[in-house]
Amino acid sequence: MTSGFLNEIPADQRRGVMLRDALIIAIALVTVSLAAAFSLPRGSDEAAPSRAIVFSPWTTERDALSMTLAAGHRVLRSGIARFIVITAPSADPGIAQVKPAGALLMLALSGLAGCLDARSTADASS
Repeated sequence: MTSGFLNEIPADQRRGVMLRDALIIAIALVTVSLAAAFSLPRGSDEAAPSRAIVFSPWTTERDALSMTLAAGHRVLRSGIARFIVITAPSADPGIAQVKPAGALLMLALSGLAGCLDARSTADASS
């Protein structure tokens, strides 16, 4: 009787089993990553609610802000990380907002529930 442990599998089959398992894990990781990326709200090209513009993690806050301003966006503040910039909607709804040079993503903040937005220290009170 065999208990099914890996050390009881012949050596020539062991490599195939390990390769198959690694391939299953790699496919699962790619699928989950793509599903998460495609589920982010992209928004339309025209005026939208505030946007989060995401740069690469090694981009400094100063560079992210300058590239965002150079693309014609109205900057509100930095996001939860130094490489995320929160922008205001376009003043003219007819002008399309272009992605700044070096930006990885340009996401509409609606539906993200503040995931990319910095926490405010001054909460509104009634």
